[in-house]
Amino acid sequence: MAGVFTGANPLSAQVAAPPADPAPAAEEAAPGWATKLTAGFSTKSGNTESDSYSGRVESGTTIGKTILAMLLEGNYAENETTDAKGVTKDEQTEGSAKFNANVKQRFDGFYLYADELATHDSIADIKLRNVASTGVGTFLADSDAFKFSVDAGVAYVTERALEDDDYFALRFGERIDYKVNEIVSVWEKMEVTPEASDFGNALVAFEAGIESALTKTIAFGVTLKVDHDSEPNEGVERTDTVLGAHVALSL
Repeated sequence: MAGVFTGANPLSAQVAAPPADPAPAAEEAAPGWATKLTAGFSTKSGNTESDSYSGRVESGTTIGKTILAMLLEGNYAENETTDAKGVTKDEQTEGSAKFNANVKQRFDGFYLYADELATHDSIADIKLRNVASTGVGTFLADSDAFKFSVDAGVAYVTERALEDDDYFALRFGERIDYKVNEIVSVWEKMEVTPEASDFGNALVAFEAGIESALTKTIAFGVTLKVDHDSEPNEGVERTDTVLGAHVALSL
């Protein structure tokens, strides 16, 4: 895998496929990491009406048939809530942060994965939500231009909020990466994590985006994110929707 994230390709598209048959060990170069920095602005509806500023670091590499990916994301929001007459009654600043690490080990026709997701969201009154999961998946399509993967597994959810909660869950996920041409790339992914003993309690995360390369290392993009919690904290909406624009720098 190349060590540089080129054009507007989503990071996962560059680390999803294992490299070709390696050269002899004496000639094999150390694997490189593709890293992308993103800064953006977004508007949000749901729990509050807000403007937010975000930063994101993604990095990944492929070593043999092992795919490693990490993500660190932070958001700073200025929120306004209004009463039934449309009068602003509260203004505040809030923040959220997310860390994700994912490892995939590829085999012929399938892969095994382990995933760690930690989230803090002061707007939703979540001090810490940790989702540790493992399972099996496969690439239904796996070309340089188009990748489509699905996976399923088990997870353990630990939540520290107004009411603490810990439970076993199932996890279902899918992701599409499509390189339209040398300039434009699109992606879409969704994860559904229902509690194993109560499918009515579920977490859903959806993301879709498009990026267009401005240069070999700089791209402009738009991202839509939808997060749904079927049993949120009291006074918190079930669904948050974020539409944002961003500029990405590939290292």
